[in-house]
Amino acid sequence: MSRDKVYGALIFLIAVIIILWYTWWTLYFGVWIGTQVDNGATAMQLLLALSGNPSAAIGTHALMLMQYWSAGLLTWIPVPPRFLSVAIPIWLAVTLILVIAAWIGYTMMTTPPPVPLEELEKAEEEEEEEEEKTKTKKK
Repeated sequence: MSRDKVYGALIFLIAVIIILWYTWWTLYFGVWIGTQVDNGATAMQLLLALSGNPSAAIGTHALMLMQYWSAGLLTWIPVPPRFLSVAIPIWLAVTLILVIAAWIGYTMMTTPPPVPLEELEKAEEEEEEEEEKTKTKKK
């Protein structure tokens, strides 16, 4: 087995292992981290609560009540954590790069090695000799 095929097999194997590991890591730890980030408070609620205005605080409670009331009606809809809206595009980009690396490795692994130059030179010399022989026979 030539050295190029070994390198191609290593590139292919490493890329596939990293794709599988990165996918598992993104799904397992990404969802866990996403649930830690998603605490239910929206930016508007935090701004209203921090403004110090009592009417704004009442508005905050009203917003929270509406949020939990509407969430109670729609609990049957599965909603992924907001963290995944960032994690999925990053996962796609990393996976695409690794798929390209695996494709290059597979191509290196399956392509036959090139013919050595010495054999090509010998073949050319033999062809020239045959051409000379045919030219001399025609004359």
